[in-house]
Amino acid sequence: MIEALLTIILISSIFMSGVRRIKLITAGFIFQSAAIGLIVLKLGYQTGKVDYYILGFLTIVTKVIIIPIIINRSVEKLKIKREMELIVNAFVSYLITGLGIMIAFGLLNKSQDNFLKTGIALFIIGVLLMVARKKAITQMIGFLIFENGIVLFETSLSKMSLVIEAGIVFETLMLALIMGIMIFHINKTFDSINTDFFENLKE
Repeated sequence: MIEALLTIILISSIFMSGVRRIKLITAGFIFQSAAIGLIVLKLGYQTGKVDYYILGFLTIVTKVIIIPIIINRSVEKLKIKREMELIVNAFVSYLITGLGIMIAFGLLNKSQDNFLKTGIALFIIGVLLMVARKKAITQMIGFLIFENGIVLFETSLSKMSLVIEAGIVFETLMLALIMGIMIFHINKTFDSINTDFFENLKE
């Protein structure tokens, strides 16, 4: 089951890296986060550790329910449906994503820890979305994918305390709330949420 969920995480990441529609990217993030939450809950069932149950529950509540609501409401208010211009086109994004996954699994081919490998792959894909997209809301999703990589990375360590794990989840939720508000006000002030727009601003 866990291997199947890790596969879903990687497939959803590849899917998100090239699509333009914001709602499709959000849907990919929901599937990815749900898979991570289920993995952590499964580990809780296998090990009997309460920490895993709590982290899995927090992941599902914040990333599968609350944060997508924030993103979808921002999309509706801003009346945006897709990225019209990409810094890196879809084909190249898919290519970089595939190479990133190959590098992550290739460098760690001696390791049996697929959580670590998948987590590093999510780091690469999250950074790609933050760099390759112009709209701030898509860059925010890239950051959230990066944070999902952190969850898998800490799951592979199995040494982080519940306080730290819960802190990371709640910090991500607060950042999503703040970024959602900032994106709305940026659009209201400048009539654009393309981050390259600010390169033209002068003091």
